[in-house]
Amino acid sequence: MNGIHDVGGMDGLGPVQYEENEPVFHEPWEGRLTAMQTLMRSKHRLFHLDETRYAIERIDPVYYMGSSYYQIWLLRTEALLKERGVFTEEELQGKMAQLSPGISPAPHLGAFRKVKPPMSSAIRKVVLETAAGTAEPSEAIVPKFSPGMSVRAKLMSPLGHTRIPRYVRDKVGVIEAIHGLFILPDTKVHKGIDLYQTVYRVRFEAQDLWGEDASPHDKLYIELWEDYLELEGVQDEK
Repeated sequence: MNGIHDVGGMDGLGPVQYEENEPVFHEPWEGRLTAMQTLMRSKHRLFHLDETRYAIERIDPVYYMGSSYYQIWLLRTEALLKERGVFTEEELQGKMAQLSPGISPAPHLGAFRKVKPPMSSAIRKVVLETAAGTAEPSEAIVPKFSPGMSVRAKLMSPLGHTRIPRYVRDKVGVIEAIHGLFILPDTKVHKGIDLYQTVYRVRFEAQDLWGEDASPHDKLYIELWEDYLELEGVQDEK
């Protein structure tokens, strides 16, 4: 993800609005949407988790920034169901007009209530090159890195979906722990392949990410797949 959805480390977006004793759902429709989402993803297998994340990343930035959490979920779900051929935009609009005649949701955002189609390009790569992994999660794989090793998050800007945020790319961190094998989201979304790779917890110093203005005492811990990382410098063999 390289759009407005990847805001880690950015400022200028205003204060975080904290609601004391905030309920899980503010409106009944939010709970119903969550239930439908679970059924469509877990029971009917219409789409998988990483596809839902990628659909959110394809939402117009203006609508994304101006909408609530569950409004984004709703548009994401509509887009995925249309892409799967469950219904058309015309059928959706007709049903909305039937249920809520004369009502236009978020009219000031109406022109931006859209989702780009999945990314495809012959010029830039959609999926990063993979050097490791297995189709069998039970297969024994020797991790490339071990705790204590210095690693660099690869400097890359792939099209489409990826789970390596911009603020750690080309930054040096230290392997803290190995979490085991998990499906690489990049290949799952764009190739439909279950490629299991080692996932590591990597520690970064805050000042290495954001400069001297960051606290020298702060650290960031993040889980990264093996192909997001490369060895950094000479390692201590002790």
